[in-house]
Amino acid sequence: MKLIIIEGTDNTGKDTIISKLLEIYPTSTVIHCGKPVTKKYSSQEQDELFKLYANNIVNKLYDNTHIIIMNRSHIGEYVYGTIYRMRDETEVADMIENINNILLSRKDLDIKYIQLLCTSEKLLHRNEDGKSLSNGNNILILEEVEKFKEIYVHCNIPKKIINVNDGDEFRSRNDIFKDVLKFINE
Repeated sequence: MKLIIIEGTDNTGKDTIISKLLEIYPTSTVIHCGKPVTKKYSSQEQDELFKLYANNIVNKLYDNTHIIIMNRSHIGEYVYGTIYRMRDETEVADMIENINNILLSRKDLDIKYIQLLCTSEKLLHRNEDGKSLSNGNNILILEEVEKFKEIYVHCNIPKKIINVNDGDEFRSRNDIFKDVLKFINE
């Protein structure tokens, strides 16, 4: 069983990558964690939801297919929880490690955490669609990027950062997708 986690800031191509993965693996199960809504869940409720997804994966609830794709995940809570809900970084990092350890307890689970990263402030601002928590605030957008870089270093699961830009231009979607497939198939 393969678990593919796709994370990254808004407008870096997560949905595009997942759509392309579904073309290749049409019977995949997609779990859409969605971006945390600031006031929709308490931190405890948010963490319990992530724990539920992890336990469902470990307990083979989604084993009707051979690939599970997570669109966003518990890892993003380090970014969105600390910036927008003022959560403590250590508390969130501990939650992420606990969820990762739950997932790692399933020995037949091949986990691939992909973090899509855009390092161009110009592109991040240009692609703002008004639906992100940053609401186009460049300071918050850049803080999100830095938080994703921080948590990436501390994640104890197989992982890869895939840069979606080359300077102030986006890389081609096909090139990005080739990088994604290469990592998935390693």
